Amino acid sequence: MYPLNLLICLSVAYLAGSINFAILISRWAKGIDIRQVGNRNPGTANVGREVGKGWAGLVFVGDMAKGILPLVLAKVCFFPGENALDYFALFLTGMAAIVGHCWPLFFRFRGGGGLATSIGVYMFFIPVEFFLTLLICFGANRLLFREKKYAVGQLVPMCFVPLAPVLTLISTLFLEIRISSRLVIGGYPWYLVAGVALLSAYIFMINLNIVRGRFSKGGPD
Repeated sequence: MYPLNLLICLSVAYLAGSINFAILISRWAKGIDIRQVGNRNPGTANVGREVGKGWAGLVFVGDMAKGILPLVLAKVCFFPGENALDYFALFLTGMAAIVGHCWPLFFRFRGGGGLATSIGVYMFFIPVEFFLTLLICFGANRLLFREKKYAVGQLVPMCFVPLAPVLTLISTLFLEIRISSRLVIGGYPWYLVAGVALLSAYIFMINLNIVRGRFSKGGPD
């Protein structure tokens, strides 16, 4: 049953990821194809610039939710997270949602960079460490790049991808604080720490390939 359950979770996560809220909301709000305006990236930042910040907020929430919800369903229905094999399935499920966002079935396999969906995946596995990482990245961004246009939307996500596994490892080695029955700071099993590190490497490689693809077509979008 494990392979079948895993296949179900991967399929649901990919299809959920393929729902591109940037494309749908920009069409509904302004009647435009977000892939044809601005930097042509169907993501939160481009919607914020071309459609409006309020609409970009809706896109962000939707993209984040499609990273979290498939994982919640997978954990409730099939993989409760009791061992390394369960976590392996859960991390693959999160990765499938990110792939769906980047190469959506419903939009000719042309999507965004997957960072908002990745945020949802990080929040599922390491909620406290994720928010701490985000605060550190936001603070450093405002201190060092306050004059740079669009710096928050572009640089903060790029910073938390490499920093999240580092903070997860540090908290695992030096902390173990139980806030509730389901919320813990540190004290993670080795396979969760390894999974977060692999997730960050995976997100980095996906975005590197996307950037290379854009430049190979004659320049960045």
